[in-house]
Amino acid sequence: MGIDERITCQCGIEASRNPIHYSPWLVLLEFYRRGQLTEFRCGGTLVDRRHVITAAHCIRKVKHHRLSEMILSLLELVIYAVEIVVSPQEIQLFSYGYCNVNTYFIRPICLPTTKIKRFTIFDATGWGEMISTGLYSPVKKSIPLPSWSYNDCRDIYKEDVIPRHAICAGGLKGVDTCRGDSGGPLTYQEDRIQLYGVTSLGPTTCGRVGAPGIYTSVVDHLEWIHEVLGMT
Repeated sequence: MGIDERITCQCGIEASRNPIHYSPWLVLLEFYRRGQLTEFRCGGTLVDRRHVITAAHCIRKVKHHRLSEMILSLLELVIYAVEIVVSPQEIQLFSYGYCNVNTYFIRPICLPTTKIKRFTIFDATGWGEMISTGLYSPVKKSIPLPSWSYNDCRDIYKEDVIPRHAICAGGLKGVDTCRGDSGGPLTYQEDRIQLYGVTSLGPTTCGRVGAPGIYTSVVDHLEWIHEVLGMT
């Protein structure tokens, strides 16, 4: 079970490795802060025709989200959120009006069916801040991030920072998710690409050696996600 069979398009499949087709489930979020429209700050992941999953701290004062952009001024599709569903943990879903996602550029990701194995190499994707320039990326970027064990990750950070439902990944010099990537997908590909984590938090300095990012585990929230999506 990757996704509800009522979805007509297949989940977790990229149309090609052309950059315009990378991660067609990736969503860009824009929202208000202190009464003014900011630059985009967060990512999200399309999990079916009507729902996007993101980090809970990203969803406050959402203005709108834009689906699957290659460049910020191109291929823009603006759809307003109509309902926000809050999880008890650092994960959140929101729904929007009907959208035909069966295209090369916009389609849902698969939900995971099993826990991830140790020593996995994940992929993280987003439009977040580029470590080399300090500027937000105008195009989607994807990076490989090695997984960490829970105990090793807890040794790096204060114990109360790392919840049991977290995935730790990264810790390589200059390769990391950063500001603006929160809420975006941490994925792993078996036969199809599956959503295993939601970008949550990390070290103050992005891309620091030995300091992995922290991602909310989707597997540990599947029961709640299935309930919201009407899959139970």
